[in-house]
Amino acid sequence: MPIGVRYLSTLIVACAPLLATSALGTESNDNLNDLSEPDGHTTFAVMDMRATTAWAINHFEWLEPDEEALETLVFTAGKGPMRLDFVMDNIVPPYCELRPDPETCDYPGIPVSWMEDVPQTICMEIPLVVKARHKDVLSKADQLCLQPETNLLFPIDWVGGNSWPQVHLHQTVTPGKIRFDGSTAIIDLAITDAITTRLAVLSEQGYGPARIGMSDTELRKVIGPRLDAFIAGADESCTYLQRELDPFGLGYMILDGSLARVSLYGDEHDVATSMVRTPNGLSIGSTRDDVYAAFSGQKLIEEEHEYLGPTGKYITWWQDDAQTRGIRFEIDENGTVIAIHAGTDAITLIEGCA
Repeated sequence: MPIGVRYLSTLIVACAPLLATSALGTESNDNLNDLSEPDGHTTFAVMDMRATTAWAINHFEWLEPDEEALETLVFTAGKGPMRLDFVMDNIVPPYCELRPDPETCDYPGIPVSWMEDVPQTICMEIPLVVKARHKDVLSKADQLCLQPETNLLFPIDWVGGNSWPQVHLHQTVTPGKIRFDGSTAIIDLAITDAITTRLAVLSEQGYGPARIGMSDTELRKVIGPRLDAFIAGADESCTYLQRELDPFGLGYMILDGSLARVSLYGDEHDVATSMVRTPNGLSIGSTRDDVYAAFSGQKLIEEEHEYLGPTGKYITWWQDDAQTRGIRFEIDENGTVIAIHAGTDAITLIEGCA
């Protein structure tokens, strides 16, 4: 096993099975629609590795892994294909600045992209409750490691758009049966396809390198080709752009020739859409109470939703009294965030650009 430990602030989430098409070939994974097991276990797991605090070459370790995700991995081992996703920062911290021994590296480090050096062995400690629940399999194991048989698989389009600060790597893997090396339980992974989605923080200033106020031309250079565009207003002064490699629910509003807002709409079939966050951690699926807690001590404007009646709400935060930049949350009848708009006062537009 490679030397070193990477300490993570890690969220591991188990989700419903999704269908994804390989970006590396023509093969699709239609059989993944029926991977749910009758006892409620799922065969889709997301490992969110953003906000990491330290780096070491070729090794991960989770000190407090999510029990539900561990259950998914243990349950699925040796039983066929599953989805195993990684959400990560595109640029890892400099090696030298984070090594504990200053004699090892005494000069400023250079950030390294995931494409250049991606850790392959992924390990996590096994909580006692999980070990007890699977004592027939894990009784002699202290940690569980995932070991890809080949390198983590990257889509052809990974290199494109490398200025985006975060990525969602969506993979199909077939986990082997659990084997042991001393007190370490190991699951070998055969990776058969992968697609990638660019992620960033959604703020009143924009989304990743797409900044509010950019001209139409500047924006198109940043977000690249393969754009869907449609007229969103009474004339061509307002258009709406969507990018194939962005989360499905994300779109860019061009008003009078410049980027006026970025909108995020809930998409139940797209995990990446739910991964987009505001600077204070809000996302699709957050609640009205979450919004007020995240903006504690700041002024929020709450209004009745145009289409959902008195139980639906718009909650808007402005960064200044002139309301030049802000974020608006659409809340449904159940008190759940179903859309987020960020940018200029265009965030208050309800029907296209009107």
